[in-house]
Amino acid sequence: MQFRERRRVIQVIRTVYDPDLKRGRSELVGKIDKAAPVVTDKLQKSCTPEELSEILTHLDDRHNRLRNEAVRAGAETLPAQMREAAEYFRTHRDDDARAFAMEIRLAWEELKTALREAGFSKSKVLKNATERAEAPTLAVPTVAEQVAAEVVAEPVGVPPAKAFVRKPRARKAKASHAVAANAEIPKADETGAPPAA
Repeated sequence: MQFRERRRVIQVIRTVYDPDLKRGRSELVGKIDKAAPVVTDKLQKSCTPEELSEILTHLDDRHNRLRNEAVRAGAETLPAQMREAAEYFRTHRDDDARAFAMEIRLAWEELKTALREAGFSKSKVLKNATERAEAPTLAVPTVAEQVAAEVVAEPVGVPPAKAFVRKPRARKAKASHAVAANAEIPKADETGAPPAA
């Protein structure tokens, strides 16, 4: 079985040997809606039990892959979201903020436990961070450091560089073609030598 993901559906395709063509031919068995990925009765009737198990395995794998991508994206964006939440709590002290704070505290305790169980305890993470800060850095400087270095290196009073301006291309003179066409050009003989005057 093959599965082709289209915009809104997953196409289920079976390859069938065609003796006239002497090769395999793709045959569309059915479609599965991406929004609600379930095997319909029509698709179930047109498949063998082995094909049904293959379809269900594919749907499970797809569901797990999408879930893992979403979980990773959540972990990747969490620091930025936490900073935004900190800004929110600096400016809000109403009942909504109190409810959010309670929910965040519960989730934070759960996250700390998961980090500790994964081997990323607070002491280890801080120790690694201080070791990296103390070690001689051979890394590429950050953008902020590069900008600061450029600002310091540029002398005061130097005007900014002018933007590159493209010059217009000169047009070829059409008159030279007309003169060449009207003038008789002496022809060379078979040996390639110019004609005698």
